[in-house]
Amino acid sequence: HFNMPVIQLAPEFGYVVATVVALYVQQQVLFVVPVVKARKRFNILPPTLYPRDSEIKANNMTPEDVVTYNSAQRVHQNNVEFLTVFLPTLILAGLYNPTHTAISGALVGLGRLVTAIGYWTAPEKRMFGGWFHIPELYVLYLAGRFAWDLISSAQ
Repeated sequence: HFNMPVIQLAPEFGYVVATVVALYVQQQVLFVVPVVKARKRFNILPPTLYPRDSEIKANNMTPEDVVTYNSAQRVHQNNVEFLTVFLPTLILAGLYNPTHTAISGALVGLGRLVTAIGYWTAPEKRMFGGWFHIPELYVLYLAGRFAWDLISSAQ
């Protein structure tokens, strides 16, 4: 028989959970819909992420069409890559300081949205959302501080 340890979470941790849910919905709905539309419009079938030259030619895609499709796909794919490391860090930081973590996570989501809108407009405009790295780094700091405090208390 195994006794499971009990972890008490601050009620404010609910804000962290809400932020995780919002980031999930942003990724799986808001950032997926443009990819689905672009795939249908340009006849790019899964599992192809980016059209090959043969597909570009077969589908009579213009250079602008290629940029439009690739931009939609890059928003989605880049965010998949980002969230795989950010969400676990966000959850851990939330155990340490849930309020600051939730606010920072929400700001990251907003910055990622600004980045996406920029990317969809013109790839070089994606930089307008680059400020999301500031709250991202704060979340990393909070997770690091949590680790430091745990290690320090063990001594």
